[in-house]
Amino acid sequence: MNAHATISSDVTLVPRYGRIAPAYDRLHARWLRHAGGEAQSAFEGAVTALIRPNMRILDVGCGTGSLARRLQRQFGDDIDLTLVDACPQMLDRTSDIAVTRVLGSIEKLPMPDATFDLVTCSWALETTTRTHRAIGELMRVVRPGGRVCIVFCADLPCARVSQIVLKTAVQWRGTGRFLRLRDVEDALSRLDIERVRRLPCNGPAAVLVLDKPA
Repeated sequence: MNAHATISSDVTLVPRYGRIAPAYDRLHARWLRHAGGEAQSAFEGAVTALIRPNMRILDVGCGTGSLARRLQRQFGDDIDLTLVDACPQMLDRTSDIAVTRVLGSIEKLPMPDATFDLVTCSWALETTTRTHRAIGELMRVVRPGGRVCIVFCADLPCARVSQIVLKTAVQWRGTGRFLRLRDVEDALSRLDIERVRRLPCNGPAAVLVLDKPA
């Protein structure tokens, strides 16, 4: 199913992402190679380990669909995958994937409560200044007993010069922020979450797995 359900977006970075959409994969590959690769590996490992047959999965801030393509190659029709992004140009670049596509904001997901078994969000949480609202939306659409996996740019120490350079480049382009873990933890403390796990990784990024109470 290839459906676009347009809603108003609260994300102010949409025009910038629209402009860089054709070059996004190249820019993101550079970020992963020099700064966010460990976090991405930890995130994908967690997501893969959590997937079971017939799961309903929502990928929030899907971008150009790189995660969705990996999951489809590995799990095929064993999973029911939905993609959502606030940027039409990004979402259009997922047209080769046989999944449901929805245009929508991380701050106001156009899905009913408790719809999905697993919700993923990679490199999108830092595009909004309303961290609490965004995480609340991710938790709202996951069913009781389900999980949310998030990887995001975090204001953590950089071990290499290349990480500092890439962090500066992201800030200069204005395509995201580096979230303070204290702010994210404060947002989590105000939500109904059974358990929060931070996965080990180096670099200016963090990976969290959130369990919703059954």
